[in-house]
Amino acid sequence: MENNRSSSPLLFIDLNNFATYPTLAVGYLIRSLRSANHKVELLSPLALGVPAFTRDHEETWKDQLLRRLYFSSHPLLNYFHDSLRNLHSRWLSRPHPLMLKEVHQAIAKRPAAILISAYLTQYEMCVEIGKAAKATGIPVLLGGPFFNITNVTKEWLEIEGVTAIVGGEVDFTISDIVDTLLTGGDLNQHKGVFLANGKNGGIVPPLKALSSLPVPDFTDFPWDKYPHHIIPIMTGRGCSWGACTFCGDVISANGRTFRSRGIASVLNELKQQSDTHQSKDFIFLDIKLNSDLDVWNGLIDYFQACVPGGRWIGTVHVNHKGENGLSPERLKDAKKAGLTRISFGLESASQSLLDKMKKGTKIEECSEFILAAHNAGISVRTSMMQGFPGETVEDLCKTNIFLKKHYHALDRVRLSLFKPLPNTPFDRMYQKNPEKYISMKQFRWNYKLARGLYRYHPNRNKAYRKAKRELLSIVYAINKKPLTDDAQQFNGMM
Repeated sequence: MENNRSSSPLLFIDLNNFATYPTLAVGYLIRSLRSANHKVELLSPLALGVPAFTRDHEETWKDQLLRRLYFSSHPLLNYFHDSLRNLHSRWLSRPHPLMLKEVHQAIAKRPAAILISAYLTQYEMCVEIGKAAKATGIPVLLGGPFFNITNVTKEWLEIEGVTAIVGGEVDFTISDIVDTLLTGGDLNQHKGVFLANGKNGGIVPPLKALSSLPVPDFTDFPWDKYPHHIIPIMTGRGCSWGACTFCGDVISANGRTFRSRGIASVLNELKQQSDTHQSKDFIFLDIKLNSDLDVWNGLIDYFQACVPGGRWIGTVHVNHKGENGLSPERLKDAKKAGLTRISFGLESASQSLLDKMKKGTKIEECSEFILAAHNAGISVRTSMMQGFPGETVEDLCKTNIFLKKHYHALDRVRLSLFKPLPNTPFDRMYQKNPEKYISMKQFRWNYKLARGLYRYHPNRNKAYRKAKRELLSIVYAINKKPLTDDAQQFNGMM
C-alpha cells in the first residue's frame, strides 16, 4: 500500500472550539493514519488564538439576564425568539477570520487531501473550506458525530467541494478510506461513506473491539494554549441505560449500544498518556462512566497506582435498578482515588416527569447521591431541562424545592430548554401522536442542525411563570458561587 502514499501530507482540520483539551475522536484517527504511514498535519482553532467556547463559569447578572430572555415564554418575546436565536446561532457558527485565513494558507500548500472534523454548528466554515478545496482540486472528507443519521448527511452533502461524508466509527478503516480517496477509487466500497450522488457503503455497525483501539495521538494539539493540561479518555462507548427519550448521545456514531474497553486497556492508556504529555489530570468523556461497574470500580481501586497524584472527572447515571457504584462509601473511595468533580443528569425533581422521560432514576436516590458526593469532598455538577412536554407548575415547584434543599451541595447547574433530536425515542413518540404535544406549535425538523424547531407554548398562567422565574433565580444563585481550586481546574469541561 506504500505506493498510495502522497509526498504531500493530509491536512486534518479539527473545527472543535468547544473544549480546551484535545479532541478525542481526532486523536484516534490521527493515530490510525500515522500507523498506516500517512503523513498528517493538524489545524485546530485554539492553536491560532481562536477563543474556546466557555460554559459553567462563575455567573454574573449578565448571564442571568440572558437566561431570563432565553427562557421567557411571554407572548411578545415569543414573537422575537426565533429571530434572536437564529442571529445568535449564526454569530456562534460564523467562520472565525483567523481560522479562515489559516485554512486558505494551508490549502495553498496543496495537501494530498483534507479531512474535516466538524460539529453541526460549523456548517458555514465547512462551506468555506469546500469552496477553497474545490478551487484547487483537493479532495475533502467530512466527518462528525451525527453523520450516521441519513437526513442529516443528505443536507451536508450539498456542500460544494466535499467529496464524501464519513459517518460512523471508522477508527480501524480510516486509512483504507483515505487510500481509496487518494487513488480516485470507488469510495462506495467502504461502510460509513456517503456520496453526493446518493451512493453509499451502508451504515457502519457499532465497533465492538474497543480493547484493541490504539492510544490516541494528541501530540499536535496546542498544549501551550490550554489553561490546564487535561487529557481526554473514554472507558467505553454508548450508555448501559440508553433509554432516555430525549437523549441524542446514544444515536450518535459512537453512542449506539454500550460497549466497554475493559479496565486493563484503560489503565494502560492512562499511564501512557500521562507520561507522554506530563499531566496527571484526566476527563472521562463517557456518556455514563459507571456503565461498566468493573471499570468504574477498577478506576477507583487502581487510578492512583497508575497515575500517582492524578485527578479525574466524569459523568455518571444515578440509575435506580440494581447496583450503580455510587454508595457513600464508594464515593469516598473515589475521592481518595482522585475523583475531583462529578456530573449527572437530574433533568427535573418531579418523579412523574422523570418517568415520562424514562430516566430510570428516583429523585430520593438522586438526593442521596448529591449529598454523599458533596460530603465526600467531590464537586457536583448537574444538567437540567425546562419545558419538557407535559411539564406543569407542580413539576417546577418540586424542582425548586429540591434545588433549594441541595443548594449547598451543588456547584453548577446547566439548565437548557428541551430540544427535540431526530431518531430519538421522542422523535418516534411525536410522529406517532403529534396532537399529544400541545405546547409545541409549528413543529418542523432542521436536519442541517439535527434539531426540531417549534414555537414553545407552555401553560402561561401566573403560577407557572412565577415558578419558572424562581427556578431561574435558584440556578443563578448556585452558578455564581465560587468553586474550590480543584474544581476550578476542571471548570467548563463537562
